[in-house]
Amino acid sequence: MLKKFVYMVCGIAVLVFMGACMNKSSSKLGTIIILNGPSSVGKTRILKAFQKKKNKPWLGTGIDHLYVGVIPPDWLDDKPEHHAIMTVVNSKDENGPIVTAVFGSEGEKVIKGMHRAIAAYANAGNNVVVDYIKYKDSWRIDLQEVLSGHNVFWIGVTASLESIEAREKNRGTSPVGHARSHYHTVHQKMVYDLMVNTDDMTPEQAADQIIALILNK
Repeated sequence: MLKKFVYMVCGIAVLVFMGACMNKSSSKLGTIIILNGPSSVGKTRILKAFQKKKNKPWLGTGIDHLYVGVIPPDWLDDKPEHHAIMTVVNSKDENGPIVTAVFGSEGEKVIKGMHRAIAAYANAGNNVVVDYIKYKDSWRIDLQEVLSGHNVFWIGVTASLESIEAREKNRGTSPVGHARSHYHTVHQKMVYDLMVNTDDMTPEQAADQIIALILNK
């Protein structure tokens, strides 16, 4: 009887120790901010404004760095043999052109790697702000699963389609009609801690709202 009691006490002690170790480990995780919204909505400007306002370094990354930036440039052309990464489908409706990015099997693997890279930064103790576009709902599901257990703030970034398409024309870095292809789906099924509208506020004001959210959490 005494031996069983000793074993039980020792078992409880081990569980308590393991729990303390897990809590200590999780407390070292960095914070992640996901800025999700259509192309040209102003996420990058918010990201940079947020970084400038913080006394400690926040890493800034996103789909341009961790997807487009890592793929060999000649694989981003429209050759059929490169469609396993991505291809672009051009169409139009009564309002104008629609430029849709279609991701192949190899491209989907890069996206999964991107999600895990975001988690890896936070696992090493880094705070991260991510410029993200949820092109597909399967991406949302995978990203949420990968970031489960992390301290994540989900921020939706929106604006009128008219404003976004005007920015597409002015920037010239994204084809006019790209944002239109995912404008009505990018926020579907997303649950946000905060929504910001770049028609109504500057990047600095949006960054201030995000900072206030984090401080009050």
